[in-house]
Amino acid sequence: MVLIIIVPLIIGLVMSFFNYNLLTLHRGIPFIGFSNYSKALGDENFWMAFWNTLWWTAANVAGQVALGLSIALLLNQPVKGVGIYKALILIPWAVPSAVAALSWMWLLHPEFGLVNDIAVRFGLVSEPVAWLGRPFTAQVWVVIARVWKEFPLSALIFHAALQTIPKDLYEAAEVDGAGVWKRFWNITIPYLKASIVVAITLITIWTFNSFNMIWVMTKGGPGGATEILATSIYKTAFQRYNFGFASSQSILMVIFLSVIIIFYLYKVEGKKID
Repeated sequence: MVLIIIVPLIIGLVMSFFNYNLLTLHRGIPFIGFSNYSKALGDENFWMAFWNTLWWTAANVAGQVALGLSIALLLNQPVKGVGIYKALILIPWAVPSAVAALSWMWLLHPEFGLVNDIAVRFGLVSEPVAWLGRPFTAQVWVVIARVWKEFPLSALIFHAALQTIPKDLYEAAEVDGAGVWKRFWNITIPYLKASIVVAITLITIWTFNSFNMIWVMTKGGPGGATEILATSIYKTAFQRYNFGFASSQSILMVIFLSVIIIFYLYKVEGKKID
């Protein structure tokens, strides 16, 4: 744990206080204090990536929780072959992120993609669209791709929680005249609250730090529309070779994520106490 998490974090923190740029390495690596942090906080591109990261994370949390819960509820029904269905929904999760991203790029290809073929056939568009070449559609499709890839996690979490709900509660509620929606909101959701908190926390952490799918599909484009902190920091470090500046951005990213998680958990625990 120390070697994997703490040591790299300390190294990154130390590097953030130096002008560690491979392009100017011959001039030395001078200590510059908080200059990298000041530069990052005053950088429009950094804040654009930050806000993009927020909507990217929020959209993924909403999509994965909604789809995962829907699938979990379907798997909880008394149907034959539920074990096979459980195995099938794990397929997206088992596919490597880079492979999944390439598959979605093929589906969205302007000339040969299945999405354009279906859209044109059904009259949804008059001609093939470069889905990943337009800011809004690129944002939509990278979220859809990520939700498809990761929803099995929340589905399994919710399905496991659904197994713990006593069946007699539903039977008693049905006898009392409670409809499907009333049973869902008054029985299912309260029992799933802890699982929902776990799912939202995990999805938030992993999505906030995610890199692979956006990098493969759009590399942060077009025009920075899908540029998130992870891709922005990668470009700073490995395309501009400014490791000191990239380290300061990474530390700020850790701080932002920690604040978001702490605030969320505080609000959840506060509601429990109330």
